[in-house]
Amino acid sequence: MGGRFVRWRKFANVDPSRNCPMCGRDIEFRIYPEEVAARILTIFLAMGAGYWAKQRGGGYLTILLAFAGTLIAIYLAVYLRLRGQQRFKKGRHAS
Repeated sequence: MGGRFVRWRKFANVDPSRNCPMCGRDIEFRIYPEEVAARILTIFLAMGAGYWAKQRGGGYLTILLAFAGTLIAIYLAVYLRLRGQQRFKKGRHAS
């Protein structure tokens, strides 16, 4: 690989620390516990939908609609909960 290693941040497409475009100071992207819980719940729901599809066999449309509806409800609840929250905080090196 020529000394290049893939970093997780490349996949997440998030730069956790950067400079503020307005003041030029160091800022960090803030991740709330609700967002983390929604992402973990998404993983468990995907595994549950796969298990349900394997056990039940037919009726994949019902499984897909139940999975999609649950995800939409979860992410809508998180969006409504955090819509007014601050997305960035002072960086580690900010003074």
